Amino acid sequence: MKRFLLLFLLLFSFMLSGQDFYPSQKKFDKTRIQYQKFVWKFFTSQNFEVYYFGKNEALARNTIQILESEFPRITDILGYSPFNKIKLFVYPSHQDWIQSNTGISLDNAEEAKAENYAKFKVEIAFQNNTSEYKKELIREVTKVYVNDMLFGGSIKDALQNSLLLSVPEWFSEGIAAYVAEGDSPEMNQFMYQVVVNNRVRKPNLAQGKESIWLGHSIWAYLVKTYGKQPVSNILNLTRIIRNEQSSISSTIKKPFSKFLREWFEYYMNQSKQEEVNTVALNGLKNLTSVDMLNDQLLGDFKVSTDGKWLAYVLGESGKFQVNLMNLGNQKSQSIFQTGLKDSERISSNRGPLLSWGKSNVLSILYSAEGNSYLQTYSALNANKFNLRVESKKKLVDLNCLDFEMASNGQRMLVRALKNGQVDVGIYDLRRNRYTAVTQDAHDEIEAHWWNNGNDVAYITEKYVDSTWKANVSKDGIYSMYHWKADDPSNPNRIFAHRGYIHNIRQVSDSVWNFLSEETSGTNLISLRWSDTTFYQNGARSGPWRSAEWTKDQLVVRQNEMLTQMISTYPLSSLASAGQSRWYPQVNEISSVDPATLATKDSLEKPLLRRADQRRARIELRQQSQRLRKDPGKLMGPVDYQNSFVVNKSEGNFMVDPIRGLGYSFEVKMNDLLENHLVRTGIFVTSNLRNADLWAEYGYLANKVDWFVRFDRKVLDQENENFSQKVRYNRIEVKGVYPFNLLSKLSFSGSFSSNRAIDQYNLATPENLATYAGAKLEYTFDNTVHLGENQRTGFRMNLSAEYQTGLALAQNFSRIRLDMRRYLKLSNSFLLAARLSASNALGSAAPQTMLGGVDNWLFIQREARNKENPMGTGGIAQRDVFMSDVASPLRGFNVNKLSGQSHILLNLELRVPLKSLMGPDFSKSRFMNSFQFAGFTDIGSAWTGSNPFARTNGFNTNTYGGNTNPFLATVTDFRNPFLVGYGLGARAYLLGYFIKLDYAFGMDNKEIKAPVTYLSFGYDF
Repeated sequence: MKRFLLLFLLLFSFMLSGQDFYPSQKKFDKTRIQYQKFVWKFFTSQNFEVYYFGKNEALARNTIQILESEFPRITDILGYSPFNKIKLFVYPSHQDWIQSNTGISLDNAEEAKAENYAKFKVEIAFQNNTSEYKKELIREVTKVYVNDMLFGGSIKDALQNSLLLSVPEWFSEGIAAYVAEGDSPEMNQFMYQVVVNNRVRKPNLAQGKESIWLGHSIWAYLVKTYGKQPVSNILNLTRIIRNEQSSISSTIKKPFSKFLREWFEYYMNQSKQEEVNTVALNGLKNLTSVDMLNDQLLGDFKVSTDGKWLAYVLGESGKFQVNLMNLGNQKSQSIFQTGLKDSERISSNRGPLLSWGKSNVLSILYSAEGNSYLQTYSALNANKFNLRVESKKKLVDLNCLDFEMASNGQRMLVRALKNGQVDVGIYDLRRNRYTAVTQDAHDEIEAHWWNNGNDVAYITEKYVDSTWKANVSKDGIYSMYHWKADDPSNPNRIFAHRGYIHNIRQVSDSVWNFLSEETSGTNLISLRWSDTTFYQNGARSGPWRSAEWTKDQLVVRQNEMLTQMISTYPLSSLASAGQSRWYPQVNEISSVDPATLATKDSLEKPLLRRADQRRARIELRQQSQRLRKDPGKLMGPVDYQNSFVVNKSEGNFMVDPIRGLGYSFEVKMNDLLENHLVRTGIFVTSNLRNADLWAEYGYLANKVDWFVRFDRKVLDQENENFSQKVRYNRIEVKGVYPFNLLSKLSFSGSFSSNRAIDQYNLATPENLATYAGAKLEYTFDNTVHLGENQRTGFRMNLSAEYQTGLALAQNFSRIRLDMRRYLKLSNSFLLAARLSASNALGSAAPQTMLGGVDNWLFIQREARNKENPMGTGGIAQRDVFMSDVASPLRGFNVNKLSGQSHILLNLELRVPLKSLMGPDFSKSRFMNSFQFAGFTDIGSAWTGSNPFARTNGFNTNTYGGNTNPFLATVTDFRNPFLVGYGLGARAYLLGYFIKLDYAFGMDNKEIKAPVTYLSFGYDF
């Protein structure tokens, strides 16, 4: 009873989630690669700080102006007044963002996200265009504010709420999506599909993209039905009563179940209305699809000039591959791969870009190692996959968002983020020269060749009202322009529309098609040059995201609930859907060449009333004034300073296998970019005589990371006849060279000293050994964090070191191997396997102690009569701190075996209780992290010959000697392997991940009495 009372007091006294650093719980440090040197500056305004590097000042200015202009709307919806400025780090591309070191010292993406929320910090990469970038900006800022509303405040409130409050993903992610996108067409289409097919899942059971769309729709319906005021009331009430459903019910005075029924009925009625207004197409043929719940996406896709081949991009968390498909037989194969999977840097970036040229020449534009490359393949003919790489060209200083090859293959039309703004230009591949088509602050959505590659058609936010000369792009007006090579300074506006238009394609000499986004989805619009009229196709094109036309079929990328697919429709089916007249939602239309669109019909049917026009102009004037540079509010650019902040300080109890229970405290400091890391810590046992001190500095700004670390360990021990103090000091300098995000090679040099002092007889000379050594280490890690003590993937660490004695003529070499494999067998079962082994040679070769578990609270050590690192009389050896501990081997005490070599296999089947009961069964972190485990451990340790030899260090023992007149050497032929097996339970409790194991040990076919292990820290 006293033991359990002591345990409770120890755990309750400091509720922080720090873990330990023993071999089975070894922390696999992450590495990111810097291909370029970033010199940061920042702007600061009343509510934000925006950091940028290089030539991205215009992007940073635009970012801070967007945020300040949207700030009143965001805070008005949330009913929230922030006390801190948000720090935003802006990257021009995903390839630049993945070079960032932020969050590198944390264990997983969830911890990094929580840390950024707590520090009011956001990292963001530019999206495909400014409209998408704006939505992402608002989404990320809203997440920070919502997190502060629910969990922020004083340190006490933050700690209490983080332990007691757990909101589902749909609640927090959904409100952020609604604030960013409003009544999103993509969300509405998803809801129409799921309600019609009766596939609506309970919001609390949804995950990933599904939970975001469901939450988005719930908040959108709530605002439409009850107004904006309930939003802030619900958020604030959720923090108080810690239940989102009760908060909604109390605010709208209606049971949550009834609210959800009305929400469902609303979208059901909307979907029926869409069915009435549109025509379902026949002849659908699915070419390929991906599951959106697994962070997979379909990126760019293009159809060859002859309509026989389809090239498309598949992506997953930053890893992309280009596939080529024969549209005749639908056979496909992968032709190109790039990127690496990074679960902490997921972006909507589409990956490589594709373009077909004359004679079916395929070009791929992609980014790698901080540069852009254009790879061109040979012409395709017949129906054979006979591609080969013709050329690979590096494009200098060009961040391309889209491109399209000219018919001669010597020029390409690009839409690029250059000097912080999106412009259209022509890149001459022969001269390696870029010529701008547009050079303004307005955002270009897309661009295409016109008239056989002489002219350019592009869509832009640029719009100039004839009655008031000002850009009104922020009001959501998009225009199509015609740029002529023989008159480049005077592009002509074809038409303008109040709404998002994209995917313009020249179907024939007389017809252009494009997609227009409406609240309910996407509409297919045709522009006929013969009579300068617009027509809307009656097809049910709502879920279409983009489209390509061939001679006899339409190829579209569309969403079908949670599946993203590329499909085809026959053009005959499209024609049978019928058409109706369509009018741009802007009254004024410029006269253009080749034909004017200001026809009598279009002017007689204005869709904007004069009052609407006047109100829009007033709003635009006010918005323009807000967005102008105000020296009193916007300061910068200012050079970034590497000011250090305390990122984390944590204390936790830990059990040292040599010195027992103690308290460890660690402080971590870094600059905002985490290019400089400083970590220091202390460990002290209850008798205050055994202690550790350590400090480490890391510089991570370049491709090779450098670390300097100092360790000092003290062991004070005594028995009836002897008292000894061991002091261990070590300093190490290490360089880490990453091959990619998954694998790296580290090399280090070290100096260490082991000093044993006789405390009873001070005249006894110190027993001193000093070593100079070198170490080479390779690490591979592609694991993905799933939850508490859950991950999938493979990780490995292989190291070789050599130490030579300086004070004494002693040396040794040591090789270590640690391999771990994590398999998700099903939604309920996860299998974790680990193989560790080591071998040491030399006159001072250290030993490895085998047995027990890490952080065993009531640790038991094996009393042995054979020489071992822990000693035979309670006095450890001088070099004890250079020994290894191999665990877990459950069913036995610590140091059951020891030797200069060891091998250990661990198998563990983990069953999370949440997977058995359903994800909504509890909001308690304790219950959500609760796991059952079944395990088997098999291992052995020996010195000299292998453990199966007739005589070796394992089966040969010497008894007697010294004062005993009898001396005997006994050799037995027992089984050299120890086997442990049993059951266990794990859960997160009071700031620690607690493990309870009940294990049986089998030694030489004899089953020992069971041992109960109470320990803490995550499993291997």
